[in-house]
Amino acid sequence: MLFHHQEFIRWAHSLNSLPKEEWHRPVEEGKWSIAEIVGHFEPWDEFVVNKRLPFLGTKEPLPHAPYPQMLNDESASKARTSEQSVVIERFILSREQLIESLEGIPPESWEQTLKPGNKEITLIEYLEGLAEHDLHHKREVDRALSKRNAGI
Repeated sequence: MLFHHQEFIRWAHSLNSLPKEEWHRPVEEGKWSIAEIVGHFEPWDEFVVNKRLPFLGTKEPLPHAPYPQMLNDESASKARTSEQSVVIERFILSREQLIESLEGIPPESWEQTLKPGNKEITLIEYLEGLAEHDLHHKREVDRALSKRNAGI
């Protein structure tokens, strides 16, 4: 899990070299731009760090998740109007904070059950789902850049 997040940070660093027009171009017709994709990771990382991980080992109910569409729309808008380097750096800082939080979790807690809403899921399953979400967006970005570089 930690390796995934470290690799994701390295990938985000590589996006600093994108020309501005690539950064703001949608990855596909009707989809977000790379700026918007990268920009939406930060608030979700902060949510996990502040509203999920602190509740491990407690009997307290998990705070409700934010409404995804609203959070994503707000973060996408913020990314469209922020400098590329700032969006990337904010994401990297939030991901480093997530890594630091994960490093502090005792091994026995990785199989602990979380109860977001009406479902039950182990911490590792929850985090694996988030990592798959990361990889979905990385594939979108990489595919778009690959097509553009091939002149497709």
